[in-house]
Amino acid sequence: MRQIPLTLPLAPSYKEDDFIIGSANERAMKWLSLWPDWPLPYRVLNIFGASGCGKTHISHVFEAFSSARRLIELKDIKVIVDSADTHFVLDNFSLDADYDPEAVFHFFNHIASIDGTALLLSRQSAAKMDCALDDLRSRLRAVTCQEISAPDDVLLVQVLQNMFADRQCSVPDNVISYMITQMPRNFTSAYQLVAAIDMAALAAKKPITLGIVKQVMMPDNNALEFNFKHGK
Repeated sequence: MRQIPLTLPLAPSYKEDDFIIGSANERAMKWLSLWPDWPLPYRVLNIFGASGCGKTHISHVFEAFSSARRLIELKDIKVIVDSADTHFVLDNFSLDADYDPEAVFHFFNHIASIDGTALLLSRQSAAKMDCALDDLRSRLRAVTCQEISAPDDVLLVQVLQNMFADRQCSVPDNVISYMITQMPRNFTSAYQLVAAIDMAALAAKKPITLGIVKQVMMPDNNALEFNFKHGK
């Protein structure tokens, strides 16, 4: 019977040195490098794109040099006004139960009054979000918005190579080539797939080969099937 090793998964690294710049994200990183001189009147940058495109990593890079405060919701502006914070990350931003439109409206005014900055992370462009408040809608349309697209082959190869290297795994080029033609094109899937392949190789007590990768990725393999549904 095959033994599955009980190993703790390595947490993804969000260090700036581990962030790989490619055609998909270079414009977003360029905007980040211009901080704090983002366009007036609100100095708010919206980085948007599909889940797993790298928004979270970029936001951690931003936090590191700006000491920004991360918010996962905003329902009462007092939480902001009563603090000494001037720079913010609004994670998973949308106009819903987590981000009350009226509170967001006052947040924009507060940011402008204290000469602060904010990085909004969202799946959809903030400028195109539905909003019943006319004043908030106008503010969202004034936000600088930059999309991160799906990684191209060059970027995805570099990311996979780094992820395997973090696990001290030596992987042949043909393995990487096969993976990028079969996997969803996002970083979340890449991280989960690398972890599953590493676990499979450890269980088999063998180096990573194309055969092991196919066993993990092929849907008819019942023992070690990579669930792409979680690669959001």
